[in-house]
Amino acid sequence: MARRRVVAVTGSRRGSKKAWFFLRLFFEWHKVRPLFIHPLSSLPNAFDALLITGGVDICPKLYGQKLFVQCEPERDEMEMELLAKAYERDLPVFGICRGMQLINLFFGGTLHPEIEELDLSYPHPYTPLPLRSIQILPNTTLHQILGRNSLKANALHHQAIDHLGKNLRISAYDANRIVQAIEHTDRPILGVQWHPEYLLYHPLHRKLLLSFIQSLSPQKQN
Repeated sequence: MARRRVVAVTGSRRGSKKAWFFLRLFFEWHKVRPLFIHPLSSLPNAFDALLITGGVDICPKLYGQKLFVQCEPERDEMEMELLAKAYERDLPVFGICRGMQLINLFFGGTLHPEIEELDLSYPHPYTPLPLRSIQILPNTTLHQILGRNSLKANALHHQAIDHLGKNLRISAYDANRIVQAIEHTDRPILGVQWHPEYLLYHPLHRKLLLSFIQSLSPQKQN
């Protein structure tokens, strides 16, 4: 009998219910078992891929800042440990919003703690609707997945990548040149700043999550 592939989906103990609802529906529909992991969970010994969701700010100490923000250090630690396991095993990783930011920090990058403090040429919208224009760079994994140079996405973040981590490349920007997607140069690791799980009615955003599922190793017989 074929074993169902398992995707570890991280989140907060509280506050991740909406994202988990949509991701669970999507993965179950595609015959993949999602396993929700929060800071009080036992970490799984085996999983086939890792998805790091959005949510509360990453604690500033992870990128050398001493700002006072509401954060969840236990979640940061949990996700860093799971990301290390996934990297060691060369497993697919997909980061959404804060998940993309955490990937950048894992590889030694830094963050801007507040986008509105940057010198912006255009307003920075905060919207759950796909109203933000994203420019996708050619010759990137993201461009290969979506097959286009631009798309419309939502925007639910107030932090952004500053310095890029080692062995990462930028694969999308917005009009302010704020990084909207990153990917590893030789590992199956991709992160986007927007929330495709809230845009599953749109074929392009479904395509992102479907590509993540398709990157999992084939099912094996027990």
